[in-house]
Amino acid sequence: MQGLMNPTVFQDSFVGKNTAPVTLVVYSSPTCSHCIDFHENDLPKLQETYVASGKLKIAYRPFVRNSVDAVIFMLANARGQDKFDETVSTFMSKFDEIAAASNAEDVLREIAASMGVDRAGFDRAIADQTYLDKLNAATTEASQKFGVAGTPSFFVNGERVEVKRSFDEVSDAIAAAQDG
Repeated sequence: MQGLMNPTVFQDSFVGKNTAPVTLVVYSSPTCSHCIDFHENDLPKLQETYVASGKLKIAYRPFVRNSVDAVIFMLANARGQDKFDETVSTFMSKFDEIAAASNAEDVLREIAASMGVDRAGFDRAIADQTYLDKLNAATTEASQKFGVAGTPSFFVNGERVEVKRSFDEVSDAIAAAQDG
């Protein structure tokens, strides 16, 4: 898929060694129940099986499906690249609280505060129009150039992996990419 490995909006940061022979690109949304399931249950297995051995590197790319996704990604960006994944993971782990809230903003603020983001920091983060424009452009690029219609979406060495039944299909695609 032309251009997938060289996105124009954000540069990838990888989990795993840059020299790993297989690259997994994951388009993910922090409010997507399937993304959360992958993040909590399947990702640790992939990291243990492939990343730890140097066979796989993973690039996570934001995909904005709604305003809560945008806020979470904006807060993660404001906390810095070194805390980006940790921030998104924290919000994912609290998704049930966010979804059940009558006022999601209050819950988002509470979760952000637990990570040291005060009210002013929260307000600054969600006012960053430049970053919001980049998020929207990255989502548009994913949709229009790479055919991402939902999350999570997986690409192994630039080839889309259709997940129909289970995330074992991602693992199978990684194993196949290693073999040849």
